[in-house]
Amino acid sequence: MGPGKKGRCRKEGPGRGRRAWIIRGSGSSRQGWVGSVESSKRSANVTRQRQIEQILPALAAGSCFHPAFILSRRFSSRTRATSREEKNLQGFLEQPKEKWVESAFEVDGPYYFTVLALHILPPEQWRATRVEILRRLLVTSQARAVAPGGATRLTDKAVKDYSAYRSSLLFWALVDLIYNMFKKVPTSNTEGGWSCSLAEYIRHNDMPIYEAADKALKTFQEEFMPVETFSEFLDVAGLLSEITDPESFLKDLLNSVP
Repeated sequence: MGPGKKGRCRKEGPGRGRRAWIIRGSGSSRQGWVGSVESSKRSANVTRQRQIEQILPALAAGSCFHPAFILSRRFSSRTRATSREEKNLQGFLEQPKEKWVESAFEVDGPYYFTVLALHILPPEQWRATRVEILRRLLVTSQARAVAPGGATRLTDKAVKDYSAYRSSLLFWALVDLIYNMFKKVPTSNTEGGWSCSLAEYIRHNDMPIYEAADKALKTFQEEFMPVETFSEFLDVAGLLSEITDPESFLKDLLNSVP
């Protein structure tokens, strides 16, 4: 690994993954061993694909999820843009409520900025802003439920059934679980900050990330997916200390939006 410039992320070669060593032997035994390994790999891939398929429907919160996913793939190679993206995220968080409904239908709306936060906000800043981001996602769900074709004002402020908010809540929960996966990442004060620290951690910690991802997936499937009420969701997410009255919280939130 060559030294990189101070304060910038360094590009490296492939990470240190697990290597497959083929034991030399007779042609037939070697062929049978390789076939067994390939069969195991295919089985593992099928299992993983099924797990992904179970999660994605819950996250299919409109077309905004697609560009958010693309951003998660692209931003890791653009860490020098962190300062600009931080300003964009701050602008989103400071957006007046008069703009909340309109932004619910934009490509770079709440779902986009929730994923962006994952790339540039260190865990302590996420914890400080995650309830505000949750508010934006809840308003987005309400706006899309009452005006699927788009709107600039919230014409129906009546609290809906949990199913109307489920996809945005699960989306938020997944991001929170991912933050928990990377709780050991050191916060960097150099240029690029959290983005660089996160990229470096991902490059050098294949197995810890793999194990943490399995744990996060299990939590998501067993604790968040079965939830049926907003108050139960807040309990599972550990937010009842911040949102002590779930019913009033949601009602007051919707009534505060023009």
